[in-house]
Amino acid sequence: MVAITSKYHGPTNIRGSCVRATANGHMVAVPWASELDSEANHREACKRLCAKLGWDADRFFGGAMDDGRWAWVPVFPYDWEQRQKEVSHA
Repeated sequence: MVAITSKYHGPTNIRGSCVRATANGHMVAVPWASELDSEANHREACKRLCAKLGWDADRFFGGAMDDGRWAWVPVFPYDWEQRQKEVSHA
């Protein structure tokens, strides 16, 4: 199982605010979208990291931690029919 962490980074003299999502040594920085709430901004960063890594996650479960970061667990689609075939032939 892989956990993704995301963290808000405020604006600097060079860049605007963003959310950085990291997992397994990989990172993406997604500009803060003011039309979205905090959770949606963090969720979007996770989606983009999964896309970068080629992960086929269709949703995420997670929440805020005490230190300001968010922790997420991607949920991958599961083919129940294929799994049933594999189990019945075992």
